[in-house]
Amino acid sequence: MNRSDTFISLIVFASLAGTASAQDFTLTGKYEGLYACDNTTQGVPSTWSRPMSAGVVQKGDKFTIDLDYTDKQELGEEYSLYTGQFTISPDDTLVSGYFEACGGSFPTKELARFFPSAIMATPFSLSITSVWVSDQVPNMSGLTVQVCKWSLTRISTETPTIRTCNTSE
Repeated sequence: MNRSDTFISLIVFASLAGTASAQDFTLTGKYEGLYACDNTTQGVPSTWSRPMSAGVVQKGDKFTIDLDYTDKQELGEEYSLYTGQFTISPDDTLVSGYFEACGGSFPTKELARFFPSAIMATPFSLSITSVWVSDQVPNMSGLTVQVCKWSLTRISTETPTIRTCNTSE
């Protein structure tokens, strides 16, 4: 092996060694983004959007989300907690999953799905659709139903400190 062959071999090895794989992938991190909702309260529709931030901690194929936001009801800063599960595509390029509400500022029911996201995307981001329901929104009477689209971009891969739900798992 001559010098140029050795140099090329080192470059190829270094590039392969620096390539992340699905085994190395984690959802854990700090995220920022927006959510936009179509809302119906007591039969009256409205549409609105707000910024949000989230902390995500993954353990195996399960994860917890601690979401901070300011809702349109002007209740101040609120939070919602979620637990979910994800899967990686057979070709190790995409991640998708679902999660559901398990706690927060007031009782709600919410189920959400995040659509396939490229594992190697920089920055990594999630596109989410959720259906949210509550009849216990402070300062409001009646049933509130929302269909929301979230857009979250990971801003840090540090493990955040998050609130967690009490689950029986």
